[in-house]
Amino acid sequence: MKLGRYTSLDRQDLIANFDLYFKALELPFMDYLAIGVQDTIHKTSTSLMSSQDWQKIFRELHLADDDPIRKASFSTRVNHFSFDEVDYQNSAGREVMRQRKLNGIENGLVFMKRSLTHNFMLTLGTGFKNINTYRYLIDYYSNINKVFNDLIALVSPATKQYQLMIPSHPIDDAK
Repeated sequence: MKLGRYTSLDRQDLIANFDLYFKALELPFMDYLAIGVQDTIHKTSTSLMSSQDWQKIFRELHLADDDPIRKASFSTRVNHFSFDEVDYQNSAGREVMRQRKLNGIENGLVFMKRSLTHNFMLTLGTGFKNINTYRYLIDYYSNINKVFNDLIALVSPATKQYQLMIPSHPIDDAK
């Protein structure tokens, strides 16, 4: 699958509010958080990550082009999946996941909220490889859902270009 352009959200006010939210977050074991928006028509996306170092590496090394997590989120119709369920597909994908691990993101969960033209994507990451992601989902589902809704509200105004709207057309009953 050929993916389109990736950009990182780099507005300083948005980063500051996101950082404050992340520092106040109470989700056990999760030490990484990212929120993204995907334009499903053009296969472009943007995101904001809790690790600014990882975000910089991800952007500068152009890892988005081969990211197995990003590819999986565009190509699957499920609403959540774990890193363990993702196929790296090739050596470039394996390298992206290796870089992720080097930056303390060993495993994680991805949550999707989908519409016809765009997706919101929440990624929770942890340094623990053997976390039971299925059990974690069950135990913390309501907390995760609240975090997801809060972060959508935070980034939505700054990501309108990724949230394409399908115009509605009035029915023409002229004969």
